[in-house]
Amino acid sequence: MLKSVLVLSFIFLGFVSVVIRGGETIVGILKTSDVTDYMSGAVSGRIDKAVFDAVPKSPALDGLGAGLLYWGLRDAGSQVKAGCGDWLYSVEELRADRHDAENISARATVLRLLVKALADRGILLVILPVPDKAERVEEQLCGVRADQSRRRADLWRQATKTIDAQQIDLSSQWPRPGYWRTDTHWDNLGAQFAADTVAQVVNARFGPGTEDVRLTKGVSRERVGDLARLAGLTGAPQWLAPAAEHEVDVKAEIKRSGGLLDDLPAPSIILAGSSYSLNSGFIEYLQASLSREVAQLSQAGGGFAGALLEIIQRRPTVLAGAKVVIWEWPMRSLTAPLTEAERRFIQQAPATR
Repeated sequence: MLKSVLVLSFIFLGFVSVVIRGGETIVGILKTSDVTDYMSGAVSGRIDKAVFDAVPKSPALDGLGAGLLYWGLRDAGSQVKAGCGDWLYSVEELRADRHDAENISARATVLRLLVKALADRGILLVILPVPDKAERVEEQLCGVRADQSRRRADLWRQATKTIDAQQIDLSSQWPRPGYWRTDTHWDNLGAQFAADTVAQVVNARFGPGTEDVRLTKGVSRERVGDLARLAGLTGAPQWLAPAAEHEVDVKAEIKRSGGLLDDLPAPSIILAGSSYSLNSGFIEYLQASLSREVAQLSQAGGGFAGALLEIIQRRPTVLAGAKVVIWEWPMRSLTAPLTEAERRFIQQAPATR
């Protein structure tokens, strides 16, 4: 009851503020508008603008509003689903669209073409799909089921079952929880598990590495989750926002023989992933598990194949000397509309065979 009263009070205060700050403008619009303005909808547009201009612009006020909605109604906005126990999820993982199957089928084509393009260069492509957080930590969704995540995974398995590709399944032995509460990405536990799993595949093919890679850990610091930021909760008072999370930075130190001026060979392993490959120490754990240096060429926001297509289409010389490309991408990216780079790659593929 108290939560509802607080939320309604905040909404009422916002309404009063709009009336006080923009009431005179709105009355003026109504007085000076004629029948044509009403019929064309011009009046509503002017009033909408007047209301928007009258709303107080304040990060603190925005944070308070977002915090009250989250605390009182478990409302985290249109892009974030609020679960139980301060768990936040990307709505993208829970959403279904009539074009999902079509987009997944097209991306299976992209995968087949990428496997061939790298095989023609004598490079092993190790494919690392990252499971949806909604599916792996479904119990914190508060009664909502991650059916779309399972459907997406099933459609992908069917679309790629005839493709000879080295895809790694992380879901069967995924560590719990493996993700940050207020972030869409895997946590250190999930990142290390993924890195160890990839390393087992690569080492089984090429044998263990010989480089001396040592991990060092820094001090603990507060982590601001991307989903909390997307929900506008980073500016909310502490008592209204999800509890803070903390992480320890991980750094990989590679001990090399020879002098500082000696020429060093380029890494034979390339990591071309999404923001997951840039988070939670994944590449550091990967290099330690491989005992090999890995070239980081991942892209934040790279989606399904952004980083890898960038290399093949615009920077192919990077692949000279590479033996393995590790291609990481989030499962939720399978159903997103195809990017221009993906469409171009499919269209140009017949000419490159």
